[in-house]
Amino acid sequence: MSLFKTRQFWSTNSEDDEYFDHNSLIVNKLNSEHDYIITGSQSGVLRIFSPNSETNEDGTLGGFHPNDVIVEKIFDNPILQVGTGRLVSGNQLIHLVVLHPRLLTVYSLVFKTGKTDHGNQSYLQLLYEHKLRRSAHNFAIGPFGGSQQRDFICVQSLDGMLSFFEQESHVAYVALPDFLLPGPLCYVTKTDSFVIVNCDWNVATYRYKILSEAADESTDPIYAKPKIFSEWEFNLGESVLDIKVINDIISKEAHIVMLGEKNIFCLTENGRLRFMNRLGYSPICMEAYILDPDLFTLVVAETGMLLVYENTTLKWSARMDFLPVVISRCFLRLIKGALVTLSDEGRLECCYLGTEPSFFVAPPLNIQEIDFVKAEQELASLEKVLASSSSSDASQNNIEKELEVQVQISREIEVCTFEHNIKNATNNYMTQIKVELAPHVTFQEVQVSIAVQRPLKAMPSIHFFSDLWDCKTVCSHVFLDEAQDVPSLEVEVKISVINNFGVPRTVTRFAALPASLILEPCEPEKENKFKVTLATNQRPVGLENLFPEYCGKDPSSSLNALGFKSASGNSGTILLAKSTEKFRLQSDSFTILSILVELLASRLKLSAFDCKISLTSQLPTTEIFNYANDHFSTKQKVKDLQSHLSQLSAQFRLIQKRLIAKYRAKNPISLKSLELLLNDTYSDILDVTDKLENEIENLSKAQTNLSCSLHLVRQLIHFLDVDMEIFSLADSTFSSKVYDLDVQSWEDVMDASLCYLLRAVIPKTEKDRLRAPHTSFDEIKDLSKFEKHLLQVLERVPKHGHLKDSSEFALVEKESNIIEEEPSTSSIEKPIGSQYGEFSSRLLSARKSLIRRHQFNENQEKDDNLKQ
Repeated sequence: MSLFKTRQFWSTNSEDDEYFDHNSLIVNKLNSEHDYIITGSQSGVLRIFSPNSETNEDGTLGGFHPNDVIVEKIFDNPILQVGTGRLVSGNQLIHLVVLHPRLLTVYSLVFKTGKTDHGNQSYLQLLYEHKLRRSAHNFAIGPFGGSQQRDFICVQSLDGMLSFFEQESHVAYVALPDFLLPGPLCYVTKTDSFVIVNCDWNVATYRYKILSEAADESTDPIYAKPKIFSEWEFNLGESVLDIKVINDIISKEAHIVMLGEKNIFCLTENGRLRFMNRLGYSPICMEAYILDPDLFTLVVAETGMLLVYENTTLKWSARMDFLPVVISRCFLRLIKGALVTLSDEGRLECCYLGTEPSFFVAPPLNIQEIDFVKAEQELASLEKVLASSSSSDASQNNIEKELEVQVQISREIEVCTFEHNIKNATNNYMTQIKVELAPHVTFQEVQVSIAVQRPLKAMPSIHFFSDLWDCKTVCSHVFLDEAQDVPSLEVEVKISVINNFGVPRTVTRFAALPASLILEPCEPEKENKFKVTLATNQRPVGLENLFPEYCGKDPSSSLNALGFKSASGNSGTILLAKSTEKFRLQSDSFTILSILVELLASRLKLSAFDCKISLTSQLPTTEIFNYANDHFSTKQKVKDLQSHLSQLSAQFRLIQKRLIAKYRAKNPISLKSLELLLNDTYSDILDVTDKLENEIENLSKAQTNLSCSLHLVRQLIHFLDVDMEIFSLADSTFSSKVYDLDVQSWEDVMDASLCYLLRAVIPKTEKDRLRAPHTSFDEIKDLSKFEKHLLQVLERVPKHGHLKDSSEFALVEKESNIIEEEPSTSSIEKPIGSQYGEFSSRLLSARKSLIRRHQFNENQEKDDNLKQ
């Protein structure tokens, strides 16, 4: 992070819905003594600015004033590029060029002296225009052919045709060879040539004389094109973002500076590499100029940094207030060498590099000898202060005092009014969520995020505020987006804030959605395939008291069975035993049991504060693996279809290139074979795309079903009598949020977590516990080992409920704690990442200490026996 920033003294913003690129800004004097700033947006608005650089009474520079806008003109067509040059016959004045997609216009800036207090007036006068045959991309201006005191225009079209205009008249059309996509174009005056970037990442130059000789106005150059040879070519190996040609007046040399995606290249006019500078960031735009004899380059990085290079040496860096798409230098009335930046949304700013003047004079240093004992005591006290101030509990308490958050979920169900893709659902409802924010201080930024598990969806899911100081209430709606079973009805509301000191804090709240949003009553079933039995330590509570909204018209009647039906069509039943405190949840669908267990557990705990629920049946293993296998096979199908689609796309692009080459051939031949191959490839792409869409939808369903099964396992493990540490690790392992990345799937992360549990948390023997944990994240190609690890975890978790009570493991932990203690340890905890390298060594040390203790006890027993 840079300590220095660019100092802004003049800025303005364009209207909404205006966009700019690197060709939308130019700085020129326009026949005056100082520079004007000219911008042209893709919405068709042209503006000419004359920034105010005069100082105020307090010594500061004057900012933007409406009089700074000299001209503002709105065109019917988008503006692709603006430029200036001597473009009128018999006139040496500088005129303005505006490029539209199908039109090239030349204007003259006219000033009219005002006769009243309103001041001078200025406007643009149209001199001439040229209609273009092809859709234009950019243009270059220069004295082509060595002309004196006048400039010509070369327009590059989207299909690679160069159109030359000698002021008011059109000259010729020339088609570039081996052309695929348009790129930067510039003109080198010294060699009278054009620098063009090819589609194969080569920089090539073509002399104007060769291009003019190859031009033929009688025929279309796309079909009848003479052979054009380049003057020289240079292979860059990467695409070019921008090209600048800098002419050195003293040495009479030309520098061709090119900004690539990873490097800056500087070539001579003859194609020799002068130097190359490797960049450690992604550049956005650049500006180059010469201060004899060195070449200076200004580069804007995507991180918002402005870097100044002298040849290949970085001389300065500064933080920018925004990310521009174009940067230039301008010479104003009182400021020489100011920087002009323009963003893609129209923020125009004039700034300079440097710092604000300071009148502070540092006092003379009074160097004293260091008292190391006193310094050590002060360091220890500061570490305690840092430890206390950096604790999460203290920061959380502070944010709780500064911001009050209340989450309210409406129990009334409304008909969903959002457009979504729910199919074959028995209900189509939504509910409202209100989040009330009551800040006691002012926050710079506040973001409220509402997260629900798929297939539920929150609209809108994110609310953002700036400079929040008053109470705010945000509303969102949650509805069912797909006709599938829901893993959980829990809603997570996370409020991220940044206070006035720039410190970020978060507040998290949890709430539960009403069950009637996704479940409807139905007839209970007597026998089902999947069953889960739960027992409580309290007297049995009737189902009519737990689920009053589902018990019908007579809520006072006693019910022993209650049926529920989800939007997917699956149904489940909750049965209450007559003589024991047990509940049995059963269904023919394993996925609906997750939400039924969650509802039953939450309502039992609400009915009795000290209610304890226990699991009397075994943890499901086969069902979880079936859903994992279904998810794994669907993921593999998606990968295969994506690979096949990429191959067909590459084949389709290759056929297109071949067709373009055949079209431009001097002797055209029949293209029926290529046309047939192109149509077949296109049909195959459509078929594979349809299959890929279906498999992606199947993958989404498989992820939801897997999430339901994992959430059910998490709840059942909670009902077991296990240690809290083991439960927290198992709970994080069996997370109900299933994500698949391009480089890593859910099975890869899950297998590594299971291996860690088996080796470090719930080992079978002491030897397994002392082994280093599994840290491999290789891609899983066979689920046999994954199934084995999953079965072992589900079998060992109930058996290791009181793992810390074992005498041997308690001894190992005690010895390891003794080894970890040091006389000069700091009170500040070490980061977790720094402890990984110490893990295996500490375990081995603990193991050796345990063996020595056992040997010492055995020797003591032998000595006692000998004495006896």
